[in-house]
Amino acid sequence: MIYGSTDPPEQLQVDLSAPPPVSDADVRAWAGEHRVFVSSVMSGMSAERMAAVRAITATGATPVYFEAFGGMDDDPEGAYTALVASSDIYLGILGARYGKPLTSGYSATHAEYNAAIASGLRISIWTTGADQDGHQRDFLDEVRVFHTTGTYSSPDDLAEEFERRLRAIAADALAPWVKIGNTIFRAISIHDDGRTIRVVSRVRDNAVAASLEARRPDTPYRRSSETRITWSGGTSPTRITRVESETTTSRERKMTITADRTQEHRSNLLDVGINNATPDELTELAARVAFLGEANPLDVMSFMVSGSNPLQVLEMLGLPEDAMEQVALLLVIETLVGERGVDHIASFRLGPRHLGQRQLRIAWMPRARYTNVLPVERSIQGMVVVAP
Repeated sequence: MIYGSTDPPEQLQVDLSAPPPVSDADVRAWAGEHRVFVSSVMSGMSAERMAAVRAITATGATPVYFEAFGGMDDDPEGAYTALVASSDIYLGILGARYGKPLTSGYSATHAEYNAAIASGLRISIWTTGADQDGHQRDFLDEVRVFHTTGTYSSPDDLAEEFERRLRAIAADALAPWVKIGNTIFRAISIHDDGRTIRVVSRVRDNAVAASLEARRPDTPYRRSSETRITWSGGTSPTRITRVESETTTSRERKMTITADRTQEHRSNLLDVGINNATPDELTELAARVAFLGEANPLDVMSFMVSGSNPLQVLEMLGLPEDAMEQVALLLVIETLVGERGVDHIASFRLGPRHLGQRQLRIAWMPRARYTNVLPVERSIQGMVVVAP
C-alpha cells in the first residue's frame, strides 16, 4: 500500500512512446557524468577500439580503455575487472577471435563482460559481420540470450552506430518519467512549488490519456481525484484540480495535470525503534527484506519491516531496457520516500536482467528527526529477483 493515496491497487499502465529528441548540450551534460568501458581483444582490433573511443569522446562521456592505463601493477584479470567496476556502460566489440583464455578460463573480453554483469553496468554489444572462430561464436550466443546485439561493418561504422546508441540512451535518461496513480508516462516538465504540482506531457497511449482525463474533478463517474504523484524529485499525495488535454496530432495529446499537495499520512510506528534497532536501521532492514528478499528477523514484530518487491511487476509490462531503470526509480521513491518517509533517494542503479535477477543499488538520506543529530546516508546493494 502507498500511504496518502485513495487509489485501490491496480495494474500499472505505461505509455511506452519514444522519448523526445534532446539537444547536443543536454547529451553532453548527461554524458559528462558517465564512463564507458571499451572491451575487445587487443591484438588486431586497435582501429575498432580507437573508433569507439572517438564516439564516446564525441558525446562528452569518458572512455575507459586499457591503452590509457599502461604500466598497471595489478594482474591482468584484476586490472580488467577493477576498470569495469569503475564504469557505467560496457561497450563490447566482438571481432573474429575470442582471445587467449586467462587463468579463469575466460578471455579478457569475456571476463570483462562477466564483471560488467556483476557490477550492474548497462550493456552494449557490437559484433563484426565477418566470420568468427568457434569460441567467439559460443560467446556471442551466450550474450544474445540476454542482450540485443548490433553489427558493424567497419571501424567508422562502429563509431557512428555507437555514438547514435549513446545519444539514444541519453534521450531515455533525460526524459523525466512521472507516475500518477497507476499511470506512468514521460513528462515534458514537472513544476512543484511546495503547494501545487503541475505536470506537462505528451501522451500517445489512449488508455493512459483516458485514465488521466477521468481524474477531472467535474467528470461524471470519474476516478478519484485524490491520488499520489511521483517523479524523480519526490512523491506526494495530491488532489487533482485540473486536467487539460490538447490534441496536437492524430496520435498525440498534450496534457497538463494540476494538483494540490495534500497532507502525508504515515504510521507513527515509523518513528519507533525495536530490538535495539533505530528507525533508520529498521528502514534499511525493510529495504533489504522487500528488494533483496532477505529474511525478516523480527518474528511477531515482522510487520514493522514487511513489504513486497515492487520491481517484480515491471518485468511484465514490456518496458524497453533503456526505460527500466527510470521507471523502477519511481516505485523505489514511492516505497522509501512515500511509505517509509525517508528524505530523498541519493543514488539509484538497476542493472540489466540476467538469469531472472538484476544488480540493485539504492542509497538514500533519512529525514532529520532531531535538530542536533545529522542524518547519515544509508544504502543497500545486491541482486534483486525480478522474475521467477
